[in-house]
Amino acid sequence: MNHSLDPQDINFILVRPNFLGNIGAVARACMNFGFENLRLVQAPKNYKDAEARKMAVGAFEVLKRAENFETLSDALQDITYVIGTTAGQQRTQPLVSLSHSIEKIEAISGNKLAIVLGDERNGLTNDEISLCHILVKIETSSRFPSLNVAQAACIIAYELSKSCALTSSAPSQSIQAAQKTTLPTGKDNDELFQSLDKLLERIEFSRTFNKKVVTKEIRRFYQNANPTKRESELLLGILHKLNQTLAASNSRVELAEE
Repeated sequence: MNHSLDPQDINFILVRPNFLGNIGAVARACMNFGFENLRLVQAPKNYKDAEARKMAVGAFEVLKRAENFETLSDALQDITYVIGTTAGQQRTQPLVSLSHSIEKIEAISGNKLAIVLGDERNGLTNDEISLCHILVKIETSSRFPSLNVAQAACIIAYELSKSCALTSSAPSQSIQAAQKTTLPTGKDNDELFQSLDKLLERIEFSRTFNKKVVTKEIRRFYQNANPTKRESELLLGILHKLNQTLAASNSRVELAEE
């Protein structure tokens, strides 16, 4: 059963936008389809200047409220599900069609979501893609596949707006609350992988394997599993206990050698 999405749960994030006009155009696209949450990562200092306001037209309030972050990880601290976008050049993980991604989003309604769009020239980096639960590609003509970032945002916003429409057949709020699956936030996931990083260091895993590459692969496996917040907390608790046990064991060995 499809669940109605709350527009307030959906955040559009522009990463390293180069052109002020595109920032304004994305703000307008968001407003056109009922979305008001826009976040920026490493935006130009003058991102609210005349060119952006000109393209935002009646959506300056969206632009005005947009918060600028230093990194994508910072922008995702309170986000529980991340949808990245790509023109198709990046192949570090499978691509999902836009229609299929909407189905996935509907299945986790009630959680805070982010649509992440990379910069106009190079898109998202591999490190940024590793923070995304799914990677979406908008199907276009093979003769001219590239979309302007504002066009991509507009298409995605339109598709999401159809899932946000309230109808008489939509479940009541109480039913939706009972059906909601709570997912871990970006902050939760960062804490978990920091604990995993400590564990890999303690067992000297990086001496045999490239820790950065392996950590990305483990993160991909973890996000594909789409764990609930409770499952993530259990895994974090296990990692904490392992780290504590190994630290205590190493301390005893050091004392015995003195």
